[in-house]
Amino acid sequence: MTHRFTISTLTTLDPVLRSAVAMNLALDRGDTVVIHHDLVEDGIRRVVSDAFGIIESTTTELEHTCLSCAIREDLIPALAHLQEQDRWARALVALPATAESAPLTRALHDAARRRGPLEGARLGAVVCAVDADTVADDAFSDDFLTDLGRELIEGDERVLAEALAPMVAHADLVALVSDGAVSEQARATVDHLRGRGSVVLESAAEELDGERVMSTEHRCDRALGRIDPLRVDRHIAEDRAGVWTVELTTDRAFHPERLREHIRDLGGHAVRTRGHFWIPSRPTEACAWDGAGRQVSVGSVGRWGRHPRGTRIVATGRGHERAEIEAAFRDSLVLPGERVGATAAAHDALEDWLGPKS
Repeated sequence: MTHRFTISTLTTLDPVLRSAVAMNLALDRGDTVVIHHDLVEDGIRRVVSDAFGIIESTTTELEHTCLSCAIREDLIPALAHLQEQDRWARALVALPATAESAPLTRALHDAARRRGPLEGARLGAVVCAVDADTVADDAFSDDFLTDLGRELIEGDERVLAEALAPMVAHADLVALVSDGAVSEQARATVDHLRGRGSVVLESAAEELDGERVMSTEHRCDRALGRIDPLRVDRHIAEDRAGVWTVELTTDRAFHPERLREHIRDLGGHAVRTRGHFWIPSRPTEACAWDGAGRQVSVGSVGRWGRHPRGTRIVATGRGHERAEIEAAFRDSLVLPGERVGATAAAHDALEDWLGPKS
């Protein structure tokens, strides 16, 4: 190899925006190759192109219910083949609209290690391109992807806010794409939801700085920390333009019955919520909390490990729900000095949410 092959990743909500940004980055330099993945009736279609046109178009039968696994299994050999040709210095992986980047970049990181299929490759930036004109609404939207025609696979039950939140949080670069002026509310929304150490770029799709995108290094562990419920390494932004964030933290557990009682007040808003908690019947088990667009998901993530046991929910919104969320959080906790009865401790009142004890 005469150069170090750099692989960057692009995520978006909108396939039209994805195409515009990917085309600009391909045209920026002649040594950039773009790999698009899309779901089609027969499986997954991979289209490889550069500034001079389409190089190949291949459809592979989708044998997995896990789309991320299927893309990885198709993509990594394709990237290895492109790397071997020594024709391009840079590759941009344009993921299907609404697909998350973290599962792919973990796989790319492992593949680029010594003796891996992409040995010697470098991971460039994970870029999340968002429409600056709609992101302030999209970030809190409870519109289902199926109703918008943007579902990834059959049975995709996510809402728009659920799709956008992890994409923005995991990205190294968040591109606010607009042909006109970017509103302060759009800036504030992205600022509150992006991860620590990330950078925001503002430009039209055809003016996005390709050199900035490709020269930025993706640090896998740092990026995963931005979406890890036990870390939530978010960028700290001041409340402005109607967008606020409140961080609710304690070493106390949630009381299972009271959490059930207050779950709607805590998570049933058009607000982004993320974090972790524990309950008395699972003192050594960490539980994750992830909510957006009036949807909440909770589940066990194993033992606390090196992380201190505690309960922490970070909520970001733009409405008047802040006081209600703060009150519901307080009312869901085990009270100081309160003892949860032996029966309650033995009987896991949240097993239907968290699954069997680990």
